[in-house]
Amino acid sequence: GYDGVIVAASVHVGKHEGYVADFVKKNRAELERLPSALVSVSMAAHGDEQTAEGYVEKFEQDTGWRPAHVGLFAGAVLYTHYGFIKKHVMKKIASDKGSPDTDTSRDYVYTEWDGVRRFTEDFLARFAEPPAQP
Repeated sequence: GYDGVIVAASVHVGKHEGYVADFVKKNRAELERLPSALVSVSMAAHGDEQTAEGYVEKFEQDTGWRPAHVGLFAGAVLYTHYGFIKKHVMKKIASDKGSPDTDTSRDYVYTEWDGVRRFTEDFLARFAEPPAQP
C-alpha cells in the first residue's frame, strides 16, 4: 500500500540504531523492490563527511541493503534531555573535537532543514516522472 520508503536512522556510539538495522534486514526484499532511500543522522555529518559515509557503508554491510539514495544529515546535541553521564560524555566528545558547543545548559541543533526538505522533494519527484521506456 505504498509507493516508496525512506528509512531514517541516527548514529549512536559509531553505529546506526539496531532496531532500524533489524527492520531493514527483515524488509530488505521490499526495500529493494520499491524506490527507497536511507537518511543517516549523525554528528559526523556536521563537518566529517568521510566518517558519516563510513557509518553508511557499515550499515550497508550489516544489513545487505544498498539504498540508491542516501542523505547524510547532522543531528543535534540535546544536553538538556540527557542524564548526568551522557551529558558529560557528549560534552567531552564535543570538546575533544574542538567544538565550542559545550554549554550543557542548552541544546545545539545542527540539522540543515532545507537540505532535508530538498532530499525529500527530490525523492518524491521520482514518483511524478514517467517510467523509463525499455
